[in-house]
Amino acid sequence: MLRKNHAAQLLRAGLPPSEIARQMGTSPAAVLQYLCLKIGEGELRRSDIAFSLGPELRSAIEDSISKTGSLNASVIARELRSRGVEADRHDIAVYIQYRHARVVLGDMYELLRAVEMRMHTFAKQAFILEYGEEHWWRSGVPETIRAECAALREKDPEPAAEPYCYTHVMSLREILDKRWPVLSKYMPPDLVKKKKDLLERLLRLNRIRNGVMHPVRNSAFTEEDFEFVRNLESDLADLQAHLREECQGVTPEHAEAQPELPATELVTKLSGTDDLPELDSPAEEEAVGEFIPSTKTE
Repeated sequence: MLRKNHAAQLLRAGLPPSEIARQMGTSPAAVLQYLCLKIGEGELRRSDIAFSLGPELRSAIEDSISKTGSLNASVIARELRSRGVEADRHDIAVYIQYRHARVVLGDMYELLRAVEMRMHTFAKQAFILEYGEEHWWRSGVPETIRAECAALREKDPEPAAEPYCYTHVMSLREILDKRWPVLSKYMPPDLVKKKKDLLERLLRLNRIRNGVMHPVRNSAFTEEDFEFVRNLESDLADLQAHLREECQGVTPEHAEAQPELPATELVTKLSGTDDLPELDSPAEEEAVGEFIPSTKTE
């Protein structure tokens, strides 16, 4: 396995950069470069690095920043030790670098987009499997949703290819609610018995989405909101329409290939700072070159 892939795998398993470095036998700086490469490839988000530290440690770091007025990782580490909180200064430095508001809001948008696109694609896939290409729209999508989508398309000066493109979180929630007996047949088994939980989570998701998409409302987002969206996106990662026999446990290699969702894009940091911490240089054998992850705008 390539070392950058190994580092990303350990991060997804919940390990902070210092522990990843220890397990890989390399420096934290080399680990960060590996993770930045995976960010540039679209397989990680910057917030994934910040959130590799547990909530209690993140809260302690935030308290220390408020108390000391410093963004220096060594200063924060000393203050934490004075309170009996042990934290690696490299982990503190990485958290400070990626804790800022533009990181969270940018990644929040990408997470929201991923959840909405995944539900949108899943429902259409399932209806096509159930009713066929010619009848999925009328037989699958409830009449009220069809009428709403058609009206929105009619008003659009540059209409999309089909009315179904005009669904949104709440219309997708209504589709799930009213067509659960059909859609649940094509869901991964771990979601089939979670209708009530999923519908409730989509209500909260919609409130968060509205705040992100309408910034002039000055909605305040908490760390819990961000973790909620991250967890929901993770829980729906396997939401693709499976044939009935696949839902009963056929291994993935025998499953019919499904369309892939567009790769998520990334943004830079949550609130600007001129005092970003410096990390040690990577070991010579680990040198992967200077890498500055690029960003895209649509």
